Amino acid sequence: MKPFNNTTIKNNHLTILTISTILAFSSCKKDDPKNPVATNPQEVLTTVIINGYNQNDATNLKYQFNYKWEDLDGDGGNAPTIDTLVLDTGIAYRCQVLILDKAKNPFDTVSFEIEEKKNEHQFFYTPSAGLIGKFSTEILDFDDNNPKLPVGLSFNLSTKSNQSYALPLLGTLNMVLSHYDGVPKSTSKSDESDIDINFPVRLR
Repeated sequence: MKPFNNTTIKNNHLTILTISTILAFSSCKKDDPKNPVATNPQEVLTTVIINGYNQNDATNLKYQFNYKWEDLDGDGGNAPTIDTLVLDTGIAYRCQVLILDKAKNPFDTVSFEIEEKKNEHQFFYTPSAGLIGKFSTEILDFDDNNPKLPVGLSFNLSTKSNQSYALPLLGTLNMVLSHYDGVPKSTSKSDESDIDINFPVRLR
């Protein structure tokens, strides 16, 4: 799958051309990471959630958040909803990604499958140009490859203390989930992206 900007999510059988479509995730069986085999089973992704809290003050509700991208009715239906990540400066947030298929009853937690297939998946988090140097991300979870490579379901997001720029500061955080289907996993994005979303960001 080829990545897209903000509004497209693709898998092996489905190209989604606007952000008003359902996210698709291409599952894959466990193979030799040195010689992976391309596989095509699908999961539907309707919901992407980033949960976060202040590492240094975990019980303070002011710094807890649950930001969400969601499209429950898919292509041709209502436009998806996408939250703005409202972040305070000078805070080290601990974040966890939750991915759901709400088209099923009960909901399917697809992030569990990503964890199971972590040798073939990796998240990348990239701030827009105006936010570079204002905050940073650090992936905390790793796969079973040798050497181990990042996964990205769990990550730190640290905002720098405001020194000279005016607030609020607006931008985006690009979230890409690379799927290494039939190719060895690396530290670079794959040609296939199961998720590619630009979350709006507001630093305050």
